[in-house]
Amino acid sequence: MERYHPLLELAPRDVVARAITREGMDGPVYLDMRHVAIDLHARFPGISKFLAKYRLELGRDLIPVRPAAHYLMGGVKTDVQGRTSLPGLYAAGEAACTGVHGANRLASNSLLEGLVFGALAAETMVAERRADEAGLGVVPEAVSSGVTSEATTEKWIKELRDLMWKYAGLLRDAEGLQLAKRGLDALDAAMPKGLSRRAVEARNLHVVAELIVDAALGREESRGAHFRNDFPLRDEIARHSVMQQGRLEFVS
Repeated sequence: MERYHPLLELAPRDVVARAITREGMDGPVYLDMRHVAIDLHARFPGISKFLAKYRLELGRDLIPVRPAAHYLMGGVKTDVQGRTSLPGLYAAGEAACTGVHGANRLASNSLLEGLVFGALAAETMVAERRADEAGLGVVPEAVSSGVTSEATTEKWIKELRDLMWKYAGLLRDAEGLQLAKRGLDALDAAMPKGLSRRAVEARNLHVVAELIVDAALGREESRGAHFRNDFPLRDEIARHSVMQQGRLEFVS
């Protein structure tokens, strides 16, 4: 980590994640806690229990690590009460963009999102509940026609994940993001059909993936967890990316 940041492994999470990614291109990356003079089992019981299944111990062994996808720094735009621009649709928690996060998600803010905005959204839903719910449950013909097998759906989801990790992950550039767009177009042609939970999740994953790729292509700077190899510097003015009806806008 000395090659990447003066705070070493205590650097911001996006810096550490990118460092692991870069170092991992040349071989395994390890977490070394053999020099830490505390009871690591007591301090990290969950991690210690997990590692024991692989006969590893924090204070004895080098622990292989790799970066993992964290939560989105963004989401469905809402007001303080959880309302979206679509009447009757509310969002709270990790799915919502309420303004309490910047370009890096702050771990403790999840409590704020869940407890505060979740309660506000629930109160608003109850207060604004409508007696007329006509139209709910109507399934578009394109979605309801045909059923994709579970095995095929799982294979499709894996291809989507692999595509996004390879081309729209921690280290991005225009060439890779364009490849991601073409890959998403190809996956769209084979979109899983049916109303099973996984088929619906697959279609939702594709929508989110398209939003991520389009926003990453449009933001030609590096900010927080969004890092462009071809645009490594951060702009002086911070702007929010807003996607609405397929159109990307940047607002201050």
